[in-house]
Amino acid sequence: MVQVLFPNNDAIFQVDDLPIHMARSVQSWFEEHEDALQHLLWLSQSPNLNIIEPLWSVVEGRVRSRFLPFSVKQLEEEWYSIPLETTQNLHKSVPRRIQAVLRANDDPTPY
Repeated sequence: MVQVLFPNNDAIFQVDDLPIHMARSVQSWFEEHEDALQHLLWLSQSPNLNIIEPLWSVVEGRVRSRFLPFSVKQLEEEWYSIPLETTQNLHKSVPRRIQAVLRANDDPTPY
């Protein structure tokens, strides 16, 4: 699948150093396909630089406003309905987030 999505072998997978964030099956897949994509190591305590954290907040807010209690199916439905613009805006915010962390002298929560 990686080769289909990234035929130029330019995929980069961002992974932090918390083992709880990666299932053993995923770890095994990476070991078997170590040449399939590059790994960008990421500090586990850097949510201000990781756009997945704010995306989870979007999904959580949307799910909680519609369903209580909620199911995995409803969570998945909301995840796939996130507008592309939301992801693009978060991606564009990364340089600002990096600058904020640098200004805060590496404090993982500068704002």
